[in-house]
Amino acid sequence: MNVFITGASGYIGRHVALELVSRGHQVTGLARQESERTNFSREVEWCYANLSNFEGYWQTLEQSDAVIHCAMDYSSGQANSELDKEFVDRISTFSGIVIYTGNLFSTRSHGLLEEAPQPKSEHWRYQNEVAALNSSKDASVVRLGFVYGSSGGHFWDILSPGTVALFETQEVPDVVWPMVHVKDVARLYASILESKNRGVFHAFDGKRVRAREIIESARSVYEAHGISSSESQDYVQQLLQSSVITSNERSISTGWRPAYSGFTENAELAYLENSNRSL
Repeated sequence: MNVFITGASGYIGRHVALELVSRGHQVTGLARQESERTNFSREVEWCYANLSNFEGYWQTLEQSDAVIHCAMDYSSGQANSELDKEFVDRISTFSGIVIYTGNLFSTRSHGLLEEAPQPKSEHWRYQNEVAALNSSKDASVVRLGFVYGSSGGHFWDILSPGTVALFETQEVPDVVWPMVHVKDVARLYASILESKNRGVFHAFDGKRVRAREIIESARSVYEAHGISSSESQDYVQQLLQSSVITSNERSISTGWRPAYSGFTENAELAYLENSNRSL
């Protein structure tokens, strides 16, 4: 298939692009401008424009068989939400497959968060999910867990040495964080694209792991490499307000199987991948 990917030079987008290329798909990536990030694969065609500049890429998008919207932002700023909504509104004219990127941490979860739309939620991302699903009979949503692995992303910035050290003296709330390796995320997008399954899918490895275990695993890595710091990050405090109990049954139904056993088992490898600046 010919696949158009927004945010294709970003952390999630470039892994999705490489996975699709490896499966024989033709990929066009949207990026703001040419950079080192757009040179990771000669087989990806590039369209250079800001996401807000619809005229700069919409004709190319409409000629594709599928659109994967990876140009998402975890923040809830008004500018981000409005641009995302405008993109979703415009995609309603597209006749192919649509895959929208959501976020398992959009709101604090109470009880089990199902792989299903949340039409009653007032959160802008859940509202955009519903709009994306209604835009096409071939639309899907991938809600990302806490993504780690390879270079890039924000995992090691969020769980910085200073933040991890902070919890040596502070209690970690008893919350669950759904984790997933970025290469497993890329395989899930590909599985959804190639299967006839449509709807909401959760990108996480299926292991119910508590934040304290994840923080302790990161601390062990830092200690093994003799790394210490007095700096701390505020964002992790926000994450500790969210306990996400969920499932990945619908993701498994596409034929997807996470290849990575879990962060606590792969913390050292994940740290070295990021340090080596590998894809």
